[in-house]
Amino acid sequence: MNTSTFIQNLVSNTAKDLQFTLPDQTKLSGDLHITEIQNHNVDSVDCEGNMHQYVETVVQLWINEASKDVAEWRTEKALQIFEIVGKKIDFKDDAELFIEFGDTVHPTIKYSVREIESNGEEVNVVLMVKPTACKPKLNLEATKMGACC
Repeated sequence: MNTSTFIQNLVSNTAKDLQFTLPDQTKLSGDLHITEIQNHNVDSVDCEGNMHQYVETVVQLWINEASKDVAEWRTEKALQIFEIVGKKIDFKDDAELFIEFGDTVHPTIKYSVREIESNGEEVNVVLMVKPTACKPKLNLEATKMGACC
């Protein structure tokens, strides 16, 4: 999911509780915080020597495991953080958005947004882990020519 679509989902679901669900069905709760939102500029070269450049948006979540508080998360709260950050850095609307999370039970991973489920009272951001891929094999032309992988 790109950054613009994620933000639009929050905007179209204002005044709803915001929930994040990990691939193992763990719903993140407790003293949860968005610690920062990052723009990552990626310059890479694949196994065939092809260069790639793209931007990612990373929303970093953190749970204060030492706290007994349970943070109230609503869509407006997340939008306020995006607004604060957006005054300092430019979001790239088409950049893929990742949610980075880790705690003492779950290793820190950059999750992709699989889908956003919405009902009358809650918005649930369902997360997934994308597998790695050989980029030349994703390109049909390279596959026909015999990609390196």
